[in-house]
Amino acid sequence: MRHRLEGLLLQALHRAREAGALALSSVPPLIFEVPKDTAFGDLASTVALGLARVEKKPPRAIAEAIIAHLDDPSGLLAGVEIAGPGYLNFRLSQRFWAESLVETQADDFGRPDLGRGRRVLVEFVSANPTGPLHVGHGRGAVLGDAVARLLAFAGWDVTREYYVNDTGKQVETLARSAYARLLQACGADEAVPEDGYPGDYLRDLMIEHRASLLAEIAAAVGEPGAADPVALLRRHADEARAVAGRRAAAWLLEAIKVDMGALAVAVDHFVSERALHKEQVVGRALAALTARGFIYDQDGARWFRSAQFGDEKDRVVQRSSGELTYFAADIGYHAEKLRRGYDELIDVWGADHHGYIARVAASIAALGGDAAKFQVILVQLVRLTRGGEPVRMGKRTGEFVTLREVIDEVGPDATRFFFLLRKGDSQLEFDLALAAKQSSENPVFYVQYAHARICTVFAKAAAVGVAVPEVAAAPLERLVEVEEQEVVTLLAQFPDVVEDAAREREPHRIAFHLIEIAAAFHRCYNRHRILGVEPGLRDARLALARAVRRVLQIGLGLLGVAAPESMARAPEAT
Repeated sequence: MRHRLEGLLLQALHRAREAGALALSSVPPLIFEVPKDTAFGDLASTVALGLARVEKKPPRAIAEAIIAHLDDPSGLLAGVEIAGPGYLNFRLSQRFWAESLVETQADDFGRPDLGRGRRVLVEFVSANPTGPLHVGHGRGAVLGDAVARLLAFAGWDVTREYYVNDTGKQVETLARSAYARLLQACGADEAVPEDGYPGDYLRDLMIEHRASLLAEIAAAVGEPGAADPVALLRRHADEARAVAGRRAAAWLLEAIKVDMGALAVAVDHFVSERALHKEQVVGRALAALTARGFIYDQDGARWFRSAQFGDEKDRVVQRSSGELTYFAADIGYHAEKLRRGYDELIDVWGADHHGYIARVAASIAALGGDAAKFQVILVQLVRLTRGGEPVRMGKRTGEFVTLREVIDEVGPDATRFFFLLRKGDSQLEFDLALAAKQSSENPVFYVQYAHARICTVFAKAAAVGVAVPEVAAAPLERLVEVEEQEVVTLLAQFPDVVEDAAREREPHRIAFHLIEIAAAFHRCYNRHRILGVEPGLRDARLALARAVRRVLQIGLGLLGVAAPESMARAPEAT
């Protein structure tokens, strides 16, 4: 919507400069806003206010010069007014609104030309394979997936990646916990370590895979005929812990993949932290930093000069014990990302990792990369409720509610939509009771219901021999009701919303716009009959419904949410 107006405004500015009405040494960004009150037009611009200082003229005088040189041969505008100190308020013509409806049927409708083939790596989820995904992980998974979908739609060449933290203290704790659970599965009286993972999921895994684990451990230690499994496990505790831990991590990662698949979250690559160490990726990155003079020794440890690149202090990469830190692995991983030649790097992290942003950006700069092309999207906690009451305890973990439990209760569409109802760095309240409701109170049901309602109308039309016209062939000038114009306006705004969402990496903007479109369509549907009116008006309203259906399909697709043709509560056509 705004791009067509941008062209007219730029032409007017250049004509004003050629005529000597404006010096126009520079043009400020042409920012358009949708006025909250339609009395102020359809779009408003502050360009005259932005030019006042450099032009050394009152904003209203600049606005008058712009209007005087505005040429609109295509009939885009119905009028332009100056308001307040110098706002330009534009009213768009009936022709513009009709053309906007026709454009909704184009194959590339709503697709902004932003990425232009640039390569971007989106890394997200990256939860430790030490237990099932919880709702916080789920929010990061859905947000990362939606950002990737949005960027791909906007022209980026997107790669999706999951960083598997399969080494370090937490994985060692998993091994000790799995070993204790395996002993229990074999009948031993064994307690889970105090700092271990107490959830039933590990117990279930060890019971399910007891035979194969015992066989693998026995073969590894050369006792394939061991008759007493508990004695075997205790005699060879180190090997048993290693096998149980390694297998548990692998099985848990597979379960994580299944849960993400249930949410339609796709990942191109799973990158192993263990492999980064084994293949010397981390070692080479640290060697490169050492060669550049950015690693130094102090107090028996090795430090990275991250303060030199804007971090608040230098960071340890190798402890005095010789153990590499998690940050060292992060350096190696991002060095590997740089080696693969991506134009942009986007990481989706939990909000508790905020302090890591500066140090990772510093390592990228120290390795010769452009830290400005590195972006972190932070994901805040999810407050899970049911009817307003907090839900804290999960059935499988004894501690937290798993993502799978949420999916099973409310379904993947509601899960995704609710996770995308807020900006990532805002805390989110997820009401399970609301997400499961089949009513207008539930935003995802409300949006999907609008799509299903249109499909039902079309089915009713077909049943009585009425064809749904192509939008371009319908008498769109008949759409004069206030409710109809509200729907048309929101549809025309959709490409701008998608562009802003892609530019800012904020898919929640699309979710809210779809709710607005659905609400406007439901109001229009409830006040104005579609099928029970004379043919010209009927065709215009059917064409409007076709346009709404198309935009809802695109928007829901960008969010990874289905656009169903029927719902549990079937709507009646009017």
